[in-house]
Amino acid sequence: MSHSKQTKRGYSIYIDKWNRSAKKYINTCAICGHRGYSPVIEQEKFVTTLEGKVIYNELSKILQKLELDDLGRCAECARVQDK
Repeated sequence: MSHSKQTKRGYSIYIDKWNRSAKKYINTCAICGHRGYSPVIEQEKFVTTLEGKVIYNELSKILQKLELDDLGRCAECARVQDK
């Protein structure tokens, strides 16, 4: 069986098996549970190292950018709650 048949959408072997510390760069909304990568990994200082480049490539392939406010809410949930 090929490798692609064993992997699910939004799953990365690198993140889940080889470098579990990269999970700290995954943001999850406290209200709706939407997942995305932290904007921190797009900064120039982060991608200067080889590990930073690999983390950025893997997370940007499987997730979209997700910014959270101080309460841990995504922009959509913050807009709805602040009405």
